[in-house]
Amino acid sequence: MDFQKLKHLLAVVEYGTFSLAAQKVNLSQPALSRSIQALEAELGLPLLDRGTRQVRLTPYGACVAERARRMRFEEAELQRELKTLHSGESGTLTIGLSPTPAALLLSPFLAHMAANRPQVRVGVELGATAVLLDMLRAERIDAMVCDARMLYEAADIETRPLAPLRAGMVCRRDHPILAHRHVSIHEVRQYPVASSTLSPEVSLRLAETLGPGGAPDQMVTLRCENLDPLVDLALHTDTLLLGVICVTRREQEEGRLIEVPLPPDPQRQGHYVLARLAGRTPLTAQDALYDFTQQCWAGFAAFNPRGRLR
Repeated sequence: MDFQKLKHLLAVVEYGTFSLAAQKVNLSQPALSRSIQALEAELGLPLLDRGTRQVRLTPYGACVAERARRMRFEEAELQRELKTLHSGESGTLTIGLSPTPAALLLSPFLAHMAANRPQVRVGVELGATAVLLDMLRAERIDAMVCDARMLYEAADIETRPLAPLRAGMVCRRDHPILAHRHVSIHEVRQYPVASSTLSPEVSLRLAETLGPGGAPDQMVTLRCENLDPLVDLALHTDTLLLGVICVTRREQEEGRLIEVPLPPDPQRQGHYVLARLAGRTPLTAQDALYDFTQQCWAGFAAFNPRGRLR
């Protein structure tokens, strides 16, 4: 059924005569009459009583006109919704964050969206990169910020690399380990070590600088994908926190956590990416995640603990 013909029917009903309706829809009166007749022929029913000066709907016509009004309303709503989606003012955005990006981005990103795009419905999934990757492929999330390691060979995933973040170890400011100017794996193994899942690159560099006992699978005694309780452990116990240094930048700036003086290694870094399914048209609201992350990430990468020379 041609929706344009339904609009012509509504014009006749709403303006009362064929002549006035024809002016409003920019048709000649004969052309408008032919459009209505074609609609009646298609339906096999009379829609208008034409015997009086003012055209009136038949019972069939009243039924068609009511449906046509709903269709016209839905068309207008569709146009409005598409416009707001394209502008990024509405829509739904579900993102995934692996542990380190979650610790860095979750609260500030939610605050940013609430302040700047309050009509966008935002959902967040937290988890290890492998779990988030499955969710992305199942289209349960629209995009994610995660460890790059599992995405190097993923042809179905479009990625944008982020600046690498230096990895290391922090502890509370009065921790006994800070009595050592140069910390070896022997000193580290005297204390609990907490971490989320680390990338193979960081694990390899730790093993190379600390020796075989420095590999996270041997050194880490407390593993959790939520970094908040691990930070709390480092603040209030002898637990050493292993991971990306800038995750605890606030605690370091306040002097509550101190970086453990491990053997230096400029290649001991975590690598992260923004990722989404390749070949898909993104919503404009998705750009908010990309823009915000890229703006923040430069600051994370540049973080320099108080008193430390880079």
